[in-house]
Amino acid sequence: MASTKFIAKLASSLCKPDGKLVVPKNSILEFLHPLPVGALWGVGQRTEEILTRAGCKTVGDVAAMPLRTLQKTVGAAAGAHLFELANGRDPRRVSVEEHDKSIGSEETFDIDVTDHRRMHKEILHLATKVGERLRSSGYSGRTVSIKVRFADFKTITRSRTLHQSTDSGHEIYATARGLYDALRLDQPRIRLIGVRVEHLGGDGAGGSEQLMFGDPDHGWRDAEQAVDAAAKRFGSGAIRPATLVPRKQAPNKSEPAT
Repeated sequence: MASTKFIAKLASSLCKPDGKLVVPKNSILEFLHPLPVGALWGVGQRTEEILTRAGCKTVGDVAAMPLRTLQKTVGAAAGAHLFELANGRDPRRVSVEEHDKSIGSEETFDIDVTDHRRMHKEILHLATKVGERLRSSGYSGRTVSIKVRFADFKTITRSRTLHQSTDSGHEIYATARGLYDALRLDQPRIRLIGVRVEHLGGDGAGGSEQLMFGDPDHGWRDAEQAVDAAAKRFGSGAIRPATLVPRKQAPNKSEPAT
């Protein structure tokens, strides 16, 4: 919770594990200024490099730089935008009537993750959730994107546009995992992972799913719709991918699986 949208979102991403933190209005700069410059909304890898070369390593450094100097460094519009944010000002209002432009899910970790297998599992979990939300709301989307935030707050995004819309968690996972693996990260320290589907349409994907030669007549989407039906009857999580079942819930090898 905070007095501006930017500070509230930033505070949530910084607070582990439950994403809950209150930043009083008179403590905004105290909270904001020690953070690395990459924490500012709109600062990507290229802008971060430019600001670092100009001597700005923290948000406080950006706030202390004269506005005209900052605009000469990163451009007039970007400079004005970053100057306002670095000084804790964000005039945007919260709107509750906007239609969904994308549907996604993110996970911030208690401890930075370095294991690729753990990341694959988290991507599957997020993709499954996104697929469920798409189907329950009657949406499908053509673009799958991932967001990866590292321990130093550097954040990267990657996206891929599919040939046709999907609401299948399996297809979302396959695409998102491909995007993650293509990063070829070497011993990463990952703070947050996100999966999102964009370019939404309201027709779902059921009537436009194209079967490939050799595919079964009933594919992943049919299976996921069956899972949706089970969730309505028995509750969310009643059926899930085996990879996501905690070890303690797995059937004993001496007992028959049900």
